[in-house]
Amino acid sequence: MVSVNTSSTGVASAALRMINAQLATTQNRIATGYKVNSAADNASVWATATKIRSDKTASEALKSSISTAKAQADAGSAALDEVSKILTDMKTLTISAVAAGGATDADANKMTTLVNQAKAIINGASIGGKNVLLDTTNNNVSVNLNVAEGVSTNMTASITASDVLSASNASFKDVLTSLAKADIVAGLVTKIDTAQTEVGKISATLTGFSAQMDSSLSFIDKLNDIRDTAIGGLVDADLEKESAKLNALQVKQQLAYQALSIGNSAQQNILRLFQ
Repeated sequence: MVSVNTSSTGVASAALRMINAQLATTQNRIATGYKVNSAADNASVWATATKIRSDKTASEALKSSISTAKAQADAGSAALDEVSKILTDMKTLTISAVAAGGATDADANKMTTLVNQAKAIINGASIGGKNVLLDTTNNNVSVNLNVAEGVSTNMTASITASDVLSASNASFKDVLTSLAKADIVAGLVTKIDTAQTEVGKISATLTGFSAQMDSSLSFIDKLNDIRDTAIGGLVDADLEKESAKLNALQVKQQLAYQALSIGNSAQQNILRLFQ
């Protein structure tokens, strides 16, 4: 039965509006890849995802600081490796000179060259404007991770200040200064051995610090992977599911248009009865 007072197309129109709204939502999810693209979609889920993203951004900034500190330690360690080789050459030269009955001018020139090389390497071990071999302050890196409300995990590592070329560091001062021919004597071998021992100590400290930074970086990377997974579970759309839904809604949309067309035709047929 068709009524001329109440449009029979009302239900079809309402259904079409609902289908079009659902279709727009599904198309947006497929286009953006998100099922929750703003607070309007789901305020609580969006707030949680935003907080996790903020945590990840903060950890990335921390990761940058840790990477820089690690690079500074690695640069210092690499420099000391080269200095250790030079000290070995200096020791060999000294032993040979002493065995030959005394240093020559040529020996003194070679020694000066070696000393200058060592100084240049130490002075050049700078990353980001900081040289851990010449700094007068400790190099500290603190990693604070809030693992639960009111609970935090602190991972702190530091390199103790060790200005290897300062006057207070006698082991280096005695051998990495201008050495005249008269300084190349048996006693210099002992001083070089002492400097080598100091090189080993500082290098071990730098290597240990670098290893701690590696561990911290690895943990942050794993934590950020977990955060990415959590964010994905909260806001990412299931594209396979949404594609299937899109096809179903497009079929429903076509049927709704046909129903609306049939309803309009029925009213026109009634009007023809009065013509």
